[in-house]
Amino acid sequence: TPCLNSIVDAEGCYITDVNGRKYLDFHGNSIHQIGYKNPYVTEAVKKQLDELPFIPRRFTADIAVKAAEALINKTTSKDYKVLFTPSGSAAVGLALKIARKWTGKHKVISMWESFHGAGLDTIAVGGEYVFKKDMGPQMPGMLKAIPFNAYRNLLGSHSHEAVATFCLDYLEYMIQHEGEIGAILLEPIRATDTHIPPISYFTRLRKICDEYGILLIFDEIPTALMRSGRFYVHQNFDIEPDILVLGKGLGGGVIPQAAVLTRTQFDCAGDISLGHYTHEKPALGSAAICATIDYIDDLNLQEQCISRSEFVRGKLEALLAKHLCIGDVRIAGLLISIELVKSRETREMNEELA
Repeated sequence: TPCLNSIVDAEGCYITDVNGRKYLDFHGNSIHQIGYKNPYVTEAVKKQLDELPFIPRRFTADIAVKAAEALINKTTSKDYKVLFTPSGSAAVGLALKIARKWTGKHKVISMWESFHGAGLDTIAVGGEYVFKKDMGPQMPGMLKAIPFNAYRNLLGSHSHEAVATFCLDYLEYMIQHEGEIGAILLEPIRATDTHIPPISYFTRLRKICDEYGILLIFDEIPTALMRSGRFYVHQNFDIEPDILVLGKGLGGGVIPQAAVLTRTQFDCAGDISLGHYTHEKPALGSAAICATIDYIDDLNLQEQCISRSEFVRGKLEALLAKHLCIGDVRIAGLLISIELVKSRETREMNEELA
């Protein structure tokens, strides 16, 4: 990734460059749910460094168990098991392996325009050409469906329900005519442009997966941990996935850390080496996870997220009414997207203005 500048500090929601300029960081690589240099996390990691900095793979420790339990306790059903991985891309790859092992099927449906990591396996399920260009043959059986987008779509429709029906009709058509689908992978709310399907979309998606024996995998690597107003994004839609993938901010903006949460019934791989990561019982990452969740709870970040979301929504709706260059605003908690357009009629992107 080309560098924009050189920085000397990152604290809270600000970064400071070498010339002393301070920037409010709206991007943060999706890792600063609790802010850069969060004292809860830095102190927990320092303490863990002194007590037990590394756990060999064939052992566990209280801190790893505590972190797994903390993530499970934030789910709705609390019917999950946890595997830790060193990166989000590795976590997605692990989720795909679990789906293959359980279903015996290798085909996966994911979405065009999606991003699930930059490894050779994850670019295959991703839907952006820029990551596949010049990479040659990729994993077979990786199929793409139409992502939900109620602003720009093939129907030319503004109706969330109509677009949801169209997308799922096509998805089910693919399943029926392709056959042997093992998993469907998607972000419940896309991190890059905040397209928010209606609850009916997820209700039917869950039904489709159950009917055809397909595992539903949600990638919440950039969006979980209260960014949407709920700890896990899918909790906004009253369903649960079979497999949930977490990462980025999971390590509190200090430790690279990811995790896969899988429904208890899919704990089926005791006879193979499924993960086998050097840091699969991560001492420092587990300390960071626990501290991150403690900070979210202790400072009631859910209430803060919801109240600030309402404030921002009011301000953005006022700007939408005033400026024709704004075509749409989409908000879920503090996941926020603003469409800058050349024309509200054509909805052509205004890349120069952006």
